[in-house]
Amino acid sequence: MGVWMLRAMSPLGVAALDRAPRLGWVDAPSPLEAAPALASELGLSSLLVKRDDLLPALLGGGKPRKLDFLLAAAPFTGARRWAAAGAIGSGALVALSAAAEQLGRELDAHLFWTEPSTGVLDNLAFTASHAASLTFYRSRASLALTRPALLRGGVARGAVVVPPGGTSPVGMLGFVRAGLELAAQLRDRGEEPERVYLPLGSAGSAVGLAMGLALAGCGAEVRAIAVVERPLSTRRRVDGLARALGAELARWGVETPGAPLSLVVDHDHVGRGYAVATEEGLAACAALGAAGIEVEPIYGGKAAAALLADARGGRVSRAVFWHTARRGPLPRADDWRARLPPALRRRLDVTPGALAARRRLLLALGVGATGVAVARVTGYDADDWRGLVLSGPESRIVEAAAEALLASATAEQLRRVALGVDAYLRGMSPRGVAEVHALLAFVEHGTLLGGRMRRLTSLSPAEREQVVSSLARRGGLLRDAARGLEDLCALGFYQQPSTWPALGYTGPMVGPGRRGGWPTYEALGAPPGALPRAASR
Repeated sequence: MGVWMLRAMSPLGVAALDRAPRLGWVDAPSPLEAAPALASELGLSSLLVKRDDLLPALLGGGKPRKLDFLLAAAPFTGARRWAAAGAIGSGALVALSAAAEQLGRELDAHLFWTEPSTGVLDNLAFTASHAASLTFYRSRASLALTRPALLRGGVARGAVVVPPGGTSPVGMLGFVRAGLELAAQLRDRGEEPERVYLPLGSAGSAVGLAMGLALAGCGAEVRAIAVVERPLSTRRRVDGLARALGAELARWGVETPGAPLSLVVDHDHVGRGYAVATEEGLAACAALGAAGIEVEPIYGGKAAAALLADARGGRVSRAVFWHTARRGPLPRADDWRARLPPALRRRLDVTPGALAARRRLLLALGVGATGVAVARVTGYDADDWRGLVLSGPESRIVEAAAEALLASATAEQLRRVALGVDAYLRGMSPRGVAEVHALLAFVEHGTLLGGRMRRLTSLSPAEREQVVSSLARRGGLLRDAARGLEDLCALGFYQQPSTWPALGYTGPMVGPGRRGGWPTYEALGAPPGALPRAASR
């Protein structure tokens, strides 16, 4: 039988799916092109490239497929203003900015910092040129802590929130249609690929594609290459999205396959984390570029790196690479930089070399502070500490800082702040962890800068707060150290369920995860079959 199964979606099922409202932005298939020279170079018997970058709507890419359905459904279709979050170079915000302009809506873009590159700045310039408002956050953690509604959905500052990446049961219908589209193209060509490679961010594209291929009777495996950290791309999340998509399809009379989707999440190519290019990804971009296929390194480059590694390792012979990025170049306003929030403009003005120097200086300050404090390394009551990243003394430093900075926290909440920080650091890169170690050493013994001979943990809460405030007032790296300490304390504090009422967050829809205790990322998922609030109205 090859890759084609006996079961295929009936014409009645296709017609049922077409009854779901959509804007009609993707009415014709994107090209499916052969890349024989690259296939020969990699030792593949067949390599096809699905060119979503050539889709005409919203500057191309995979996002128009989701937005085609999502923005045609309530509450978006009747909303005058949308809100959405993304990195400063988010392709999703580019597509939403174009959609808002085309439909006469306004977009509030909430941006968190990632390392800039040419592609990132191109996307940022377009978003800044077209969005109605821009709000900047120093990190993903800062955004999640201060604006949780942007991640959980609903309304933020009077604007209806578009889910991250456009991923929702309704939005995923766009990639179900994409799976049916690809299956038809493969049949017409007589091709039987073993795997379809595409990047996995919010996971909606991969889940929808796998569902569409399954409905069409195509048994090719969807190889979803994670471009976000493991806690954000778990199998449990993928399975939850598949269940939610199945429920949405059932609303339109489409019966889903009983067997699990043929979808594998590959975490081997994330590198240092989201929005950070890898050497393998850049090399893969160069290889595809030589074949006339321009791929960006943050999403497509990592997916291409996985394809090249599997091909050279003999793990695949017939493959499809799904090109999900938008095309370029993008138009921009001449004054786009002037439209940026001042904090973001200042951050962009710091060159990569200066940023690297600041990191080295932070490490040096941490080492130096530790060196002058050799006589002050004892006296920590930390025998009961069971963290995996932070040391016992470091846990006491975090707890002491939290006591000074979080005035409303209870004793039990303060005790658990360090546990939350430790859990977060387990997913951080080694360099990032080293910087946190240096930061904690510096704030503990950097009291010497203020003329205090006692370390931070030996001071009263009021004195500790004065030390942190003094560092912030000094500006530059010392201000960054103070802000970093504040962010760590807030991150550990707001992981605790007892703190959620202060944010207006009612909590996850299930109890603590299988591993027990908080924080457990998998525990933030909805129960099987549940739909997001907007989709269930």
